[in-house]
Amino acid sequence: MPAERRAPAESEAGIVGVVLAAGRARRFGADKRWASCRGEPLLAHALTVARTVCDRVLVVVEAPDPRLDALLDRLPAEAIICPEAHQGLAASRRCALARIERAVGVAGVLIFLGDMPDVRPVDALRLIRSMRLDGRPVRPVHDGRPGHPVACPPGWIGHVAAHGFPAGEGKMLRCIHPGVVQDVDRPGDLGIHA
Repeated sequence: MPAERRAPAESEAGIVGVVLAAGRARRFGADKRWASCRGEPLLAHALTVARTVCDRVLVVVEAPDPRLDALLDRLPAEAIICPEAHQGLAASRRCALARIERAVGVAGVLIFLGDMPDVRPVDALRLIRSMRLDGRPVRPVHDGRPGHPVACPPGWIGHVAAHGFPAGEGKMLRCIHPGVVQDVDRPGDLGIHA
């Protein structure tokens, strides 16, 4: 069972977690959000970490789903319906960040992918702290591979919504743990995360 949410530390106040979970999962062959991973739906793992380190959590989906409603009863987050999600990950990102860009009290955004069950809270916190210190977007990197979650300060939300991570101006933060780059694309990938 996912860990219960703890109260955010002062350094995490105002951080909004965004879990992008509206993909079609064509390579997986089914709706992978509900595939079992360590006894929980795959999506539960990203939501758990987001809830652990963020004040508020949004989850982007393409359409309402009773399974999501049941999951959010245990792991409260605000569902954002993004009918344009079929256009790809960028459409889901824009949909969520448009909701946040002008919100009062937002100190930053942490963008998770719903199919990455091994992101550790400690790495998410490092990204938030680096973002606060440098005032620019921060992306984790493991063995030269860029990963998620991506931390975005308030002044960059519009840019990241429209263009994605600014590789030239953003910061890459080295992470030793591979959870920041390991996702689930095919059913066989679930065994990696057992």
